[in-house]
Amino acid sequence: MSKFIELAVCGAHMRGLPLNHQLIELGATFVKKTATAKGYRLFNVPEKTPPRPGMVRDVSSEYSLELEVWSIPLENFGAFMVQVASPLCIGSVILEDESLVYGFLCESDYLKEAEEISSYGGWKIYLNLR
Repeated sequence: MSKFIELAVCGAHMRGLPLNHQLIELGATFVKKTATAKGYRLFNVPEKTPPRPGMVRDVSSEYSLELEVWSIPLENFGAFMVQVASPLCIGSVILEDESLVYGFLCESDYLKEAEEISSYGGWKIYLNLR
């Protein structure tokens, strides 16, 4: 059994963004910049500080979204999870190379009134262009 969990992050936990320190403080290391497979949508989650996106799987979507994969020590994963607040959650994310990792997703009901930002291709791109 691996002593690490690979975790895909698509928002405020990415390098250079406000919550990245949570990963670093728990001994996580950056693995790679990549993207999801096609079939994901991204939204600006309302009323979150710091601002962050919510990603949902939608097989009808043509979008592939930029993200980062981090390796977090297994013994620190629980400490990380208690920092993940609703409507965000951790689930399975399919990467562009068809591999499967754990990653941030969002409860879809919470996004009914949220701004969809999938066309930007990722959270960092959205932040830089808005």
